[in-house]
Amino acid sequence: MSQNLFELFSTDPVEYNMKHLKTQLFVTLITLIRENEWTQKDAAKKLKVSAPRMSNLFKGYLDKFSIDTLLEMLVRIGYKLDADFNPENTKAPFVMNVKKATL
Repeated sequence: MSQNLFELFSTDPVEYNMKHLKTQLFVTLITLIRENEWTQKDAAKKLKVSAPRMSNLFKGYLDKFSIDTLLEMLVRIGYKLDADFNPENTKAPFVMNVKKATL
């Protein structure tokens, strides 16, 4: 069985991989916010988004966020994304690592 849950809902590999990526970015962002013990108000200020926008993020309304927006939020709080795609690795063709950016 695949580790990508979205494969169960779509036969289009591009679609389910994009949804999987968006979910990974969302989980990473929420985890970093919680690790820093930021309130939604603190996070909104640091990410330069409105309070309702931050509420949508915390409620998991992923359809309201693009991959670009989630990446931008990660960059705003000082992180970068390293990604590797290997189609020969059928168990995990896409690997994403979020790292603290160095200046």
